[in-house]
Amino acid sequence: MAERKKRSALFIVNPHSGTKGKDHIPALLNKYLDPTIFEWDVIFTQYAGEARELSNAGKEKYDLIVATGGDGTINEIARPLLHSKAVLGIIPCGSGNGLARHLGIPLNQKKAIQLLNEQHMMVIDTIKLDSDIFLNVAGVGFDAHIAQSFASSKKRGFISYAMIALREIRQFRCTDYQLTIDGEQKIENASFLVSIANSSQFGNNAHIAPTARIADGLMDICILRDFPFWYYPILIYRLFTGRLKNSKYYQCWQGKEALIKISNDSDEKFIHLDGDPYPVKNIINFSIDPLSLQVACKPASDR
Repeated sequence: MAERKKRSALFIVNPHSGTKGKDHIPALLNKYLDPTIFEWDVIFTQYAGEARELSNAGKEKYDLIVATGGDGTINEIARPLLHSKAVLGIIPCGSGNGLARHLGIPLNQKKAIQLLNEQHMMVIDTIKLDSDIFLNVAGVGFDAHIAQSFASSKKRGFISYAMIALREIRQFRCTDYQLTIDGEQKIENASFLVSIANSSQFGNNAHIAPTARIADGLMDICILRDFPFWYYPILIYRLFTGRLKNSKYYQCWQGKEALIKISNDSDEKFIHLDGDPYPVKNIINFSIDPLSLQVACKPASDR
């Protein structure tokens, strides 16, 4: 009987993501990745943007390219893999790990590696933003403001993110947005945030779009209207229990295309893509790219 051909895998490790070191990753792979299925290489990134370069260079050589990092690292590595034969793998090592949680990928690194041995994958949607893409959630407003502050913080992790949010919420000024979904115009005054969701959550089980499905050919466009400060604990409770849709300050639509126009006098001209902040102009265009990326994950029945 002919020997089965092994699958080739490239593990791209962002040593700066999350709160823990990554030096132990090669040893974990040697212990838990099945050598009868895979042969693999491991590269630690050394500068911003290198993960994308490595992914682009490796997409024709490797069957599986594994992002070892957070949602921002996953985004960077996934971009060159759209509509390619290469499968994206994930070993979640970030602060929120929203995409991994949605796909049922274990946060435990040993178990995430063992999941790769099962060789199960699905094809998911991605969302285009002009020349960029994102896999999980993007947004303007308070979440983009916090992403900008968090990016410049020396401390990583959920606690650091939460402390920044608590510090900033009292002084944050809501912005007027004009929102158009599939050609239908909607005007929202003084919105706290507008999120464009492919998956259900930001990360850490904070569900901004509780009913979102990642392979339905639709994006979920969610808004939180301005709310009184006393409502903040209720909002947090509903966000982390998947009950945000019950709030009178929340509304969600679905669509294939969306346009956000930011008020000209706004100081908050930032957007976050999978948690990483970027400056933007007044008009932002989004469109769904259906079933455009192969991802190694748990079967839907096991999530």
